[in-house]
Amino acid sequence: MIRYVFDMERGQLRPAKENDSQTLPASWEVLLMDEKEFSDLSGDYPHRKTLKRSLSPVQYCKIETFSDCIQGTMKIPVKQENTSLLLFGFYQKDQTLILITETGELKSYLDRMRKDSAKGCTLNQFLLNFFELLIEEDVLYLQKFEERLNQVEEMLLSRQPQHFNEELLRYRKKLSGLHSYYEQLMNMGDLMQANISQALTREECAGWQLYAGRSERLHDHVEMLREYLLQLRELYQSQIEVQQNRVMSILTVVTTIFLPLTLIAGWYGMNFPGMPEFGWKYGYPTVILISILIIVLEILYFKKKKML
Repeated sequence: MIRYVFDMERGQLRPAKENDSQTLPASWEVLLMDEKEFSDLSGDYPHRKTLKRSLSPVQYCKIETFSDCIQGTMKIPVKQENTSLLLFGFYQKDQTLILITETGELKSYLDRMRKDSAKGCTLNQFLLNFFELLIEEDVLYLQKFEERLNQVEEMLLSRQPQHFNEELLRYRKKLSGLHSYYEQLMNMGDLMQANISQALTREECAGWQLYAGRSERLHDHVEMLREYLLQLRELYQSQIEVQQNRVMSILTVVTTIFLPLTLIAGWYGMNFPGMPEFGWKYGYPTVILISILIIVLEILYFKKKKML
């Protein structure tokens, strides 16, 4: 377990020392621990069993407000390469915020919060700032995602990539996860600013309202990307249809060119007695010349009609 304290007079978040409880009368603390340490934590922590059930495993982002505590879980999807799914729970009671995680990734976020600490920051404001930090770079991530889709569109206009449907499915799953994620953040922000059971200040309520609005804009951006992905799929289908129509057009032209030759071959293949050209010594060369002439005339015709 790692313990941090916040000196409200200095506006400083730092690792705790042994005598902080005596030297810092105006302060609150943040505890970073794993699930087992949270279960073994001594003291009165109401509704702890409810949070423990939600942690095994974490299914989605949610927040629950009670008269004596605020608790919830966070499931943050993978947004960068070489990163993993971030799962953790949080529990706020009085002047204590507990973050429950099985990995050490939250420590890096707390280190960043130490640099951005402000004088007079309350624990509710710190929790809000922490959630805002989790989506701080999401706009850039969605912009890069859109750029990748632009590259896919340019590639579609030049050629038909292999395994495109598999790649499209991977993008769709990614956007579906982000769509649900931001919708859950919107619900969290709406619940907190409703101020149902917690005595939040006007400034804190306004902060949660801004957080909900920011989550909604990210949600709308993801919705736009999903529509863009649907347009790419339609473009891919249209490219396939164009190629199929081109192949069918070529086959139709080839069939039309050789149809008269098939008629001639069938006509003179009957070998009936008394056929005019059957005993003519120039009959075979004449049929060859007629066939060549028919092919040339048909090719000229199709070129004039821009069918070749």
